[in-house]
Amino acid sequence: MRTTLFCSLSLTLLTAGVMSAGSISLTGTTNTVAFNGHLDTITLGSDNCLSGTCTFGGNQTLGLGTLAWEFQSDDPSTITYDPFGGVVGPTVGTFTAGDGVDSFNGTYALGSWNDDGVPDPDGWDGIDLNGVITVTGSTLSGDPLDGFFSLPGATSYNFVLDVGDCTSGRKSTFCIQSTDPTAQFISLTLDPNITTPEPGTLALMTLGLAAAFGARRRMKNAVSAR
Repeated sequence: MRTTLFCSLSLTLLTAGVMSAGSISLTGTTNTVAFNGHLDTITLGSDNCLSGTCTFGGNQTLGLGTLAWEFQSDDPSTITYDPFGGVVGPTVGTFTAGDGVDSFNGTYALGSWNDDGVPDPDGWDGIDLNGVITVTGSTLSGDPLDGFFSLPGATSYNFVLDVGDCTSGRKSTFCIQSTDPTAQFISLTLDPNITTPEPGTLALMTLGLAAAFGARRRMKNAVSAR
């Protein structure tokens, strides 16, 4: 009874385990982010808005091909921030990535912002925008995109979009203020969340299976001895 419970617990932890893989760096964009201080909203792709949609995206080399990635959100923006690091209100948009053969898509949500602690030449810190991309669909054939994004195992990605070098007009300024600054892209990092067992979970499962096997063997020997 005790052995069976231990084994069952091991299997339960195995199926529930989620681990993070290595970080993914996305590059290749010149799109900007606007901090609309008079409305307290954030626009991703403020320089690339058309027909009610703003696009923040880039292209980079991947294997022998080109990876294209992009965030899309409403114009005007409904992503609202407060001066204390919170992001509130409707915060969801879409995210897509593809290389012409394989692709995946999902939704994204911003959750918070913080100073990145790296001053620009004029002494102003940039801003980290923190959020989550949730995978909703994919077309995969085993090309370089799959391994790059840890697919098909990844179910979501924690991301940090680092922007800075904010200007209002031609004047360098802090990003979070009422003068509606525009920020330049610095970096975008994704950390995949993969539904696989962690090493500790594997060890627990191995112990559970070993205990179950030993109990069965002892029971078999006891029956034979009769």
